[in-house]
Amino acid sequence: MGKHYINRIFWVVVALLSAYYLYRGIKFRFFTEGNLSEKALWFYFHLATAIAPLVLGPFQFWTRLRLKSPSIHRTLGKLYLIGSVLGGVTALYLGITIDLEGSKVPLFLLSSTWLFMTIAAWITIRNKNIEGHRQFVIRSYALALVFVFLRLIGDIPQDRLFFFIASPEIRDTTLEWLSWIIPLLTIELIFSWIPLMRKKKRR
Repeated sequence: MGKHYINRIFWVVVALLSAYYLYRGIKFRFFTEGNLSEKALWFYFHLATAIAPLVLGPFQFWTRLRLKSPSIHRTLGKLYLIGSVLGGVTALYLGITIDLEGSKVPLFLLSSTWLFMTIAAWITIRNKNIEGHRQFVIRSYALALVFVFLRLIGDIPQDRLFFFIASPEIRDTTLEWLSWIIPLLTIELIFSWIPLMRKKKRR
């Protein structure tokens, strides 16, 4: 199977998982009694802004669109950046005000890192650093998809996934940490660490 078809399958899987877990997340947060707190406006605003990077992210990696319609690529990129920044800011507020004490630090760091990667993507393209821009957009989009990974591994019974942890609260906290550290470390492994290990000094 060629690389082209593998890429297509990858993005189809990403789209299906995103749509499925977005549906479940909306149903849980907005249509399940008792799950929409006094911060309802913040949740609505976070949802409205975070959908933009979720939907527009794959188009930023569409090579044909980027080469043949650079103006569309730039416009979608601006919408992606705005959605990511606003989504990150609302996530930051919701994270530091969450009732679960163990979730405050991982959610704060996740939101801060997402904001940094997104702003770094904007700075690098302003400086015409195409490769740096690409690297930061990849990391930004990976963090935008954290909710998908969180719910994906969250569907595994925690008494099996974290069988070595007795406390349910610590299991939840561990899940919060892993939900964004594993995707980010995977990105670093593929795009940074492995290429550096393979790189040979030119004589």
